[in-house]
Amino acid sequence: MSQSALARAIGVSKQLVSAVTLGQAAFSPETLDRVAEVLGCQIADLLPVDEARSKVKQLVTLVSLGSVSFGPEDLGKIAEVLGCEVADLSPDDLATVAEVLGCEVDDLVPGPVAELAGLARRSA
Repeated sequence: MSQSALARAIGVSKQLVSAVTLGQAAFSPETLDRVAEVLGCQIADLLPVDEARSKVKQLVTLVSLGSVSFGPEDLGKIAEVLGCEVADLSPDDLATVAEVLGCEVDDLVPGPVAELAGLARRSA
């Protein structure tokens, strides 16, 4: 799909689409939702993944957009949405997930991993 066609489909200017593509601007949450709908993908597929932006930050964005809703029992589903395995989440990531979900790391994963996440959060 061309930038012009995408711009028409989501109701923004071609200049905005171009600026977003070049990393000079960002879509609003509502526009990002329309982009995902038009392209037939998930919002998570549109978010950049690099060293500065962790997968957990993507989760925070998705939760804040209201695009996803999870509870502590959904750690496997969270990992799936993030495109990783639960084992790929660091203790600090788990602590952030717990914070976003309003629960304790122990509610997500019991045992030593939860203890490590607690230590990581306290030392940050």
